Amino acid sequence: MNHLFQGISRINSVANHDFCPWANRYVYWLKEPVGWFLIATLASLLVGAFLSPIGWSVAAGLAAILALGLGFPWLAVRTANCQLAPVNHEVHERDGGELSLTVRNRLPIPILGLTVEGYLSQAFDPAIDDQPIPDVGLSQVPAFSQATYRLAIRPEYRGKYPIERPKIACSFPFGIWTARRELTDVQPVTVWPMLLPSNSDLEIVGKQLAETGNGDRASSHGDFIGVRDFRQGDSLRSIHWAQSARLDNLIVCERGGPQKQTLRFDLCTKPCQGSVREARENLAWRVRIMATLVDLAVSRHMPFQLSIDGQAIQQVAGAQGRKAAWDRLTMIPLDGSPECHSIGTENVTTPMMTRIVVSAHGSSHSQMPSHLVRVELKHPSAGVRRAAQSRWCDIDLDQDIASQLTHLFMEATREAYAA
Repeated sequence: MNHLFQGISRINSVANHDFCPWANRYVYWLKEPVGWFLIATLASLLVGAFLSPIGWSVAAGLAAILALGLGFPWLAVRTANCQLAPVNHEVHERDGGELSLTVRNRLPIPILGLTVEGYLSQAFDPAIDDQPIPDVGLSQVPAFSQATYRLAIRPEYRGKYPIERPKIACSFPFGIWTARRELTDVQPVTVWPMLLPSNSDLEIVGKQLAETGNGDRASSHGDFIGVRDFRQGDSLRSIHWAQSARLDNLIVCERGGPQKQTLRFDLCTKPCQGSVREARENLAWRVRIMATLVDLAVSRHMPFQLSIDGQAIQQVAGAQGRKAAWDRLTMIPLDGSPECHSIGTENVTTPMMTRIVVSAHGSSHSQMPSHLVRVELKHPSAGVRRAAQSRWCDIDLDQDIASQLTHLFMEATREAYAA
């Protein structure tokens, strides 16, 4: 039985082998149905001229099919004026959206079978995708009319679409040939990274006083919150002399207030090991995790700084900063950057920040499997009182990503309280 399957496999490989690749440009037109109709028409003409008059009738019928199958699509795409614009100019990955297609038909007959090709072309790569993204199309445009249609889309990957100018196409009525023409009036849509649901409070503390924050934290100034034993490095001005004399031990006043610290988000876009599809998916989830972290920081009024491959973008607070960060994450190539600058070094002129690093590297920058993403949270040192702390978690992309992130931040919060 194995010999039989091997023989069939050899026959299939021989039957599908291209023995004359140099001749492809001369016979490429035969891949379209219109090529076979032309050959059939020519054969019918030869039959009518040399064998039987019935060949003329068959040739006439085939010629009529060719005239209608070629003429109507060509006329339809050149007489229809189309305008394409998104209903919402910013959407997130895998969120439903709509395009507004306005078509003006100047013909006295309805136009059937119009389609829009190439609006989301960046998401399709024949090397890794099994099937292309389906085009959006219309069933009918009435004669002498101007109509507006809503076309549903669901972008799979981030980006600014269209990458290339889309085309209006028509192959009605027989589908033997497709006429195409570029659209001249097209408005782009921005597809932001998908946001992950998270219940994390992202409670990270620091030295910067603020009107709002995560509650009272120990500091050298602020409101009085209690007393404690003297520790090396405390100011003599904070000593509570009456309590120190009563207990025969140095007691200091503990002060504090609402505080928060600027966060630094570091993202490495270097592709991970694996196939092209696996590397693209791994990077897509890294970007989605980073977009979620940005959204969490802004929603809790925490200033942040975003760094991509070691290159920081200009820091802007609030909703404007969130939009700028999402726009920057959107422009990351789908397959990432092969060169990822070091994200472990700090500039001595930059104040110490709590850093969250998202990458596809483990210890010693070793490559991790394509289904894992490392999220590392690093607290800066606080002088002699507290050493630098680091918590990391390998996010399994095959599991619940949101719950894994929430667990990481809960652990980091406990450490911050304990410190």
